[in-house]
Amino acid sequence: MRLNGASTHLLIAGLVGLGGIQAAQASETHITAVQLNPVSDGLELILDTTTADPTEPHAISDEPEILETDENQWVVDLPNSRLTLTNGNGFLQSNPAPGISSVMVNQYDRDRVRITVTGTTTAPIGAIAQHTGENLALTIASTVTRTNTSPSAATPLRTAQIPPAPEVLVPNPTIQIEGDLPGRPTPQQVPLQPRAIAPPLGDIAISNVDASPSLVNLGTSELVPRLVLREARVRDVLALLARAAGLNLAYDETPIEPGTGQGQENATNAEPTISLDIENEPIQDVFNYVLQLTGLEANRRGRTIFVSNRLPNAARNLSVRSLRLNQVQVGVALNFLVGMGAESAVSRERLVTSVNAVPVQLPQDGAAPLPPAVTQTQTTTEERIETQRVDYEDTTPPLRGLLVLGDERTNTLTLIGTPRQIELATSGLVQLDVRRRQVAVNVQIVDVNLSAIETIGASFSFGIGDVFFRGLEPANIDGAASVNINDFTDNVTSNAFTALLEAEITSGNAKILTDPTLIVQEGQRATVALTQEVQTSTGTTTFDDEGNVVSFDQDDPRAAGLTLVIEVSRIDDNGFVTLSVAPTVTAPTEQQTNPDDSVTTLLSSRSLESGQIRLRDGQTLILTGIIQDSDRVTVSKVPILGDIPLLGALFRSTNRQNERREVIVLLTPQVINDSDQSTFGYSYIPSNATQQVLQQYSR
Repeated sequence: MRLNGASTHLLIAGLVGLGGIQAAQASETHITAVQLNPVSDGLELILDTTTADPTEPHAISDEPEILETDENQWVVDLPNSRLTLTNGNGFLQSNPAPGISSVMVNQYDRDRVRITVTGTTTAPIGAIAQHTGENLALTIASTVTRTNTSPSAATPLRTAQIPPAPEVLVPNPTIQIEGDLPGRPTPQQVPLQPRAIAPPLGDIAISNVDASPSLVNLGTSELVPRLVLREARVRDVLALLARAAGLNLAYDETPIEPGTGQGQENATNAEPTISLDIENEPIQDVFNYVLQLTGLEANRRGRTIFVSNRLPNAARNLSVRSLRLNQVQVGVALNFLVGMGAESAVSRERLVTSVNAVPVQLPQDGAAPLPPAVTQTQTTTEERIETQRVDYEDTTPPLRGLLVLGDERTNTLTLIGTPRQIELATSGLVQLDVRRRQVAVNVQIVDVNLSAIETIGASFSFGIGDVFFRGLEPANIDGAASVNINDFTDNVTSNAFTALLEAEITSGNAKILTDPTLIVQEGQRATVALTQEVQTSTGTTTFDDEGNVVSFDQDDPRAAGLTLVIEVSRIDDNGFVTLSVAPTVTAPTEQQTNPDDSVTTLLSSRSLESGQIRLRDGQTLILTGIIQDSDRVTVSKVPILGDIPLLGALFRSTNRQNERREVIVLLTPQVINDSDQSTFGYSYIPSNATQQVLQQYSR
């Protein structure tokens, strides 16, 4: 424990009025009561004091000492003091305020009282508020309050330079603002990492499926007291256990030929053997253990158990189940089941193109060349049955022996296998057959006339200062600017960017090109086109040697207007939407006369491809910087007179027109709740007037 230098400065600042007190000769101070009063930013600790000598002042005779420890504590020692409370020898209060776990006042030494304030996460900050009269007051700031109310790092403010306005009759008075600028809300910014770190992890939907094999029920609970076997034949062991359970055994020793299916990994010409050392184990469990170790199939019917390397269908317990899938395609579901060991067969229609070439003979010497070979192309539709099977080297898949049939027309699967295999396959398909999420994307595209805005700056986004786009700051990465992605809604008028944009739209300096709300499914693309065909040129004319027109090829018209493409790649379980937006604004600018006196219309295009962007549900992305700068110079003159040097300037006029425009894109995705609990779009009941209109048009 050591004296904190920084705290000493605070102590000196709080104890300015104690310089004249001589603590060395003062009498001992008694602390008779301790009070805790909650305040807005923490606690106030008041100590009632008295002295043994009535002539001495009641305040603490010596200066308090603020100490620092390695724990989350703020410690103050009161020298030459004694704790004389009426209700005990110390004071302890737990959780007096948010961020403060305890406040304790105790007699640390014979003539020293210690005050210990413990914080929940960090050490609280305290100061001496009053040290005169009959009490000592300490203020303690809560760590939670300090975290929430602590001012952020000072951000340099950029003052917008307003261009000089025209002179008026009454000039504006000069206003000088002294002191600090009033606080204003700091815009949210995308936090930039100072170094490369691992991305954050989100929640993942997890579903567990029991893949344990099916067991043969012997119908007995008898135990095996003791059984020791060494290299015994499996057939004899199974017969012994079946007889102990009162059942019969039918065993097939036919080995499986290599490459014919299940069990080929364990197929050998020699009869398998097994060693056992069992004590106090149920007969049914031991019987199933032997089957699992040897890879044999078994099925019980009545009092007989059939065992073989591969049981025929007549001896197996087979089931057939048909599943009509809702969302997932048959091909995807088949690949999933084949990967788990099943065999599939699906009927598909394929287009088969056949080309027949007619053979020709080579031309003889001096004969005319023969025409090129004649080919005949014919396209037919052929229905084929495609089978799939995967053979693994080091693992045995759980669905080996399951047959899956698929029908693409009805999107139906038919499963043929044991009940356990069908149950396992159905559980996997249920998790796979989920709905694709849908998102309602609201896109607002605003065209701003920068030339009409009386603010300095090359762009509308820069023209409103650091409310929207902020430059480099010391806390950011060198060479990287911070992009603003904030929450934007129609009813938030306090946002400076929204207010300025609405003001420009109202004044006519900006106009909304389009404001659609598109419902896009995950993995799909939506396009909005507000275009008009514009003939960019008259076409191409071909003349013959005599100057006559041979042909005239009209050029295809081009689309001018607004085209917006939105592609939603992924909507995850954590509410993030990954999408890309590509707006394009094309407009005719001027007409140009070609050397052949044809007229060509020039088109100017402004486009943006955002790439893959990840947004939260309901978060707005603002894209700016699509600027078009046009400078036109028009010269009008009087023929002949305007070409005279020097004097011709009197007969000429030059008109320069500069226009700067910027396209701003505001994009807000909102994930649609189309679950079974949602009634949106399903419980609509039209009114009587609407029903009459619908009935009228349905006739």
